[in-house]
Amino acid sequence: MSLMHDSPAALALHSFTVLPQAPAITLSLPRRGCSAVLGIAPDCQDIETLTARLTGQATIGQAVMPPQAGRMLVAGEDVTHRPPGSRHVASCGVHAPLFGHLSVLDNILFPLRAGGTLEPHEILRQGHDLLALTGLDHARHLRADTLSPSQAFRAGLARALIQKPEVLILNQPFADMAPQTSQQEQAMLDRLRHALGLSILLMTRQRSEALLSADSIAVMDRGALLQNADAPTLLSRPACPAVAVAMDDANVLTGKVLDIEDDIASLRLPSGETVEAMADHALAIDDLACICIPPDRLSVLFPRVGAHAQEETESGDVHCTLVAAHHLGRTIIMRLRSRDGTEITLHRPPVHTMRDLQPGRTGLVAWQARNAIAFPMDEKSR
Repeated sequence: MSLMHDSPAALALHSFTVLPQAPAITLSLPRRGCSAVLGIAPDCQDIETLTARLTGQATIGQAVMPPQAGRMLVAGEDVTHRPPGSRHVASCGVHAPLFGHLSVLDNILFPLRAGGTLEPHEILRQGHDLLALTGLDHARHLRADTLSPSQAFRAGLARALIQKPEVLILNQPFADMAPQTSQQEQAMLDRLRHALGLSILLMTRQRSEALLSADSIAVMDRGALLQNADAPTLLSRPACPAVAVAMDDANVLTGKVLDIEDDIASLRLPSGETVEAMADHALAIDDLACICIPPDRLSVLFPRVGAHAQEETESGDVHCTLVAAHHLGRTIIMRLRSRDGTEITLHRPPVHTMRDLQPGRTGLVAWQARNAIAFPMDEKSR
């Protein structure tokens, strides 16, 4: 059933501060949607702090939460100053471990028993329903401290779902799982989301989790929201070099803007070659620029052994030396070094034999202008 256009978002944050030194963010989660917040600064607790703020925690670890500004609306209702348990929000993940000495079923039932508003038989009925939904029937009597990572995730998820929240917040829920197990649990979560009409906000530091699970991804760096968009937009039109690197492992080259025509910038690299890229809206002639090119959008040509290299580089060609090549089955990953010392990574189909990819070979790297984006180096586009 389609939603009314004026239906309030499941979650809306207005001028909301994550960290005191970071700019305030505005973010919304549509009803029955799944959005991810992808934290790209591994040494920062921004997504952990955001989780604590949304769930109403007073502390994160042993630290007291710093003051927070802005508003938090759940289903159109302002819950900014409400305590935990009255925000219509439930969560699971690394911040909310299970009670190790209790069984799976007792962990799931704990929120309803603590609330004391339902009859015991109704609490038990709802618990059995969630055991079935999450595939934990066989584990109902197991102690929580004996569970596998996937069982622990499902038990924590069921404990959150029994509260019937408007918004389900998942804080790095797949952190302890092997990649294959994580993918299986994400598929299970997606089935539950569509079957129950869940509204999910996923906090993660893993790009693959965000891409696999979410309709939209908010890329966050130290509490600052760099860009919020769907995956195709983030990959094809990143808002800044940090997003390009985080989402697509983009190579970042530096250059000076010589000209801009029809949104195409001509740039001179420190090594003297001239290249082209799409121009960010804030880019101007004579700017120093960061040129972002994904590894799979680059091509490379290795001249025949013994052939004389051209004295002058053609426009768009960058002279490089092969540093290393690794065959990964359907892809060869090459690392090359340009004349100015910049390292460039390429992902290419296995059209070359490894015998032809010996370190030290010289080659020409090129790309089509539409596959690269040039941003002003002073980040005035932010």
